[in-house]
Amino acid sequence: MIKESYDVVLVDFSGILPFKLERENILTRQEEIAIGNLKQFILDLESSLKYESVYLGADFLETRFFHRLIMKDGLLELLIGTPITLIGHFKEKENAEQFKSSLEETLNKTIPSRLRPMLVESIEIKKVERSIVPSGKKGLSKLG
Repeated sequence: MIKESYDVVLVDFSGILPFKLERENILTRQEEIAIGNLKQFILDLESSLKYESVYLGADFLETRFFHRLIMKDGLLELLIGTPITLIGHFKEKENAEQFKSSLEETLNKTIPSRLRPMLVESIEIKKVERSIVPSGKKGLSKLG
């Protein structure tokens, strides 16, 4: 069981990414534009990564869309709303670093030059400790 992993996190508090979608724009022309921009962003990211992802689908929770994609070495979650959040989950640090580099490259293609530093510099790689089973005998006894 994987006990630690690495998350690549980008949070767009300023609404710079071109697929920001406000609740009042859902089911309007703005939604079509935002979805088109999101698709192009994913294609650009895949091009930089040099592999394709598999789209798992979307969920709508409260005021945000959650899009999930399986990557070659991880999982990508895109939370579309305010703020837009991208989280890549990877087992190996090297894969997280490669993803971060590709994400930076994609942002450099997508975002106007004067706004790039704000997003690119905010990308973080975080080591995450995960545990499904609580530690200690009491936690284990609940399973059996």
